[in-house]
Amino acid sequence: MTLIDELFDIEREAYRKSPVHSIDSRVKLILCLLGLLVTVLLPYVRIGDQIIAWPQIFAFVVIYMLFWGLYILSGASIRYYFVRLILIMPFGLFFIILQPFFGNPYYDAYHVMFSFPFGVTMYWESLIFGLSLFAKFVISLSFIILLSATTTMQGMLEAASRLHIPKLFITVMSLTIRYIFVFALVFKKIQSAFACKCFLWSDRRLPLRYRLNVIGNAAGSLFVRALDQGERTYVSMCCRGYASDSAMHFSGKPLAFAEWIFLLFGMGYLLLFPALVYLVF
Repeated sequence: MTLIDELFDIEREAYRKSPVHSIDSRVKLILCLLGLLVTVLLPYVRIGDQIIAWPQIFAFVVIYMLFWGLYILSGASIRYYFVRLILIMPFGLFFIILQPFFGNPYYDAYHVMFSFPFGVTMYWESLIFGLSLFAKFVISLSFIILLSATTTMQGMLEAASRLHIPKLFITVMSLTIRYIFVFALVFKKIQSAFACKCFLWSDRRLPLRYRLNVIGNAAGSLFVRALDQGERTYVSMCCRGYASDSAMHFSGKPLAFAEWIFLLFGMGYLLLFPALVYLVF
């Protein structure tokens, strides 16, 4: 399965039926962004001379419990969650891997874990700090995955519009989302053409130069088609009266009473329970 196939799976997952899917997109957008923000802003606090920041760990557990509660309630696939997590994780994992090799301002003394040639040293304290960053990274990604698994892209645009996000941003994002799927369909057509001609880029029986030439021609063709599609789209928009002050319109929609209760409960949970954990410690 390719990343293009995964793109369609993401949107397909968002069309499931569940109590979480049926909640207004604004509620889910606010709660997921708040969960991400609270996770990122959790302070790294140690008690006395303890190496491990226990208050932060328990706060992580509290926030992660809310994510799993919502995710299980949504009925989304557990496999879907872990596949998304593994696919996105490499983009931020590089910076976390480097943390154990550097000092940080949260410790006065460091204990050497391993010593490598050229003066490279790994510290226990920095490793624990790196694991803390890893936990933040995983929980933040989890809320993003929850939002994408329970809210369609069109629903996110509607939520952003009703939350008074600038109209220009919504227009640009709507065009971007639309043409991501256009690009995906064109790419799948190219893949089908390769398959019909029994061409595989990884087939070592073919000369490397030939494979690179075919892939380069396909990429160039895709780029030219993108330029042509962009010009035709622009002409079509101008013919329909599009201008710099044009914007997408979404009619107003009040939140139901149950949605207000859910929103207030979620916000209270994310703000109060982590704060209580730090107060208890």
